[in-house]
Amino acid sequence: MARHFLLAILLALADSCQEIRVVSKDGGVVVGRSMEFSIPLNSHLVSEPAGTVHEAPLPPNCHGNPVTFTNRFKTISNWNVFAEKWTNSIADGVNEAGVSISILWFKGYAEYLNPADISGVTCGNALPHTKIGAYILAKYESVEEVKKDLENGKFPAIWAGTDLNIVPPIHFNIIDKTGAGIVLEHTKGEGVKWYDNTVGVTTNSPPYPWHLTNLRNYPHFQRNDKGREGFEYSSLGNTYILSQQWTGSGLLGIPGDYTSPSRFVKAATLLSLAPKPATTDEAIVQAFHLMNAADIPYGIVETGDRVKYTPWILVKDLSRGCVYYRGYTDLSVKRLCFDDLPWDPAAVKIEGNFSDGFKDSSGDLRPLDSISLD
Repeated sequence: MARHFLLAILLALADSCQEIRVVSKDGGVVVGRSMEFSIPLNSHLVSEPAGTVHEAPLPPNCHGNPVTFTNRFKTISNWNVFAEKWTNSIADGVNEAGVSISILWFKGYAEYLNPADISGVTCGNALPHTKIGAYILAKYESVEEVKKDLENGKFPAIWAGTDLNIVPPIHFNIIDKTGAGIVLEHTKGEGVKWYDNTVGVTTNSPPYPWHLTNLRNYPHFQRNDKGREGFEYSSLGNTYILSQQWTGSGLLGIPGDYTSPSRFVKAATLLSLAPKPATTDEAIVQAFHLMNAADIPYGIVETGDRVKYTPWILVKDLSRGCVYYRGYTDLSVKRLCFDDLPWDPAAVKIEGNFSDGFKDSSGDLRPLDSISLD
């Protein structure tokens, strides 16, 4: 009963995720990703060494040994636990070559090959869509390599896999340490499509080209305030000017709701207006702040009797091989770096305790007259 309850929640409420790409002047490439969900996620970051072997199930008309693939690189990926079991698919990840993949909900549009249609020679190069994330991290060191395999037909045939007895509707955002990125979608009536992610933003449904078209409705946002002279009008022969007493009118009317189209517009707008960071460190800080603009506090959004919120945010430094993360209750930022990973597979839980999320600085207080004013 509990398992079916979780399935219903997963289908209905896992439809809000967001990813952005920030590029710094020193060449650093940083990717920010949030997860929005309706129940507390038992989420972990899992490290795997190069040489880790992955196994995928066979479609019903294929026989013999399961399809396997092996990590060429170390990986750090997000795994979740439901009903005391790891889910079949990762939600996010990065490899030590600097390739990032995010798996985001794509409800109402996703469609994959029928597993019953996979047979013959195709069996040896076919994977359930729930394994795409792990496969890309295991095999590829650039977006260009992924595109070449998609273009020449070497990329695996992708059939509808299951996770918790459902076929999760998802699409994929792939970015590498050069800043190149593609959105990979398997869409009803269109099959496999991939698009250069020139905007550097991905959310959820509708398909990526629709979001680009929708951006044409919002060309007017700017950093500077509009109409700084104020509101001018005439009455009974006199002219009046109501001068502005606040700032921010350059972004007046920016979408602020939590729908996928609005989140895409807001993220793309803020990303385009934000000054280019000078360093990779500054890009990491900027990415967290931009992701905070999409953060859903618990209790703000309800779907049925469930409350949707943002349980975690990841910021992936593709250039230097580190993943920064924070949970919901523990707001402190932590990180994992490839240089410091153990030799064997290992995991750390993303969420921590409230007391882990702050530092008591009362011991740092100094006499006022001793404080440097530099």
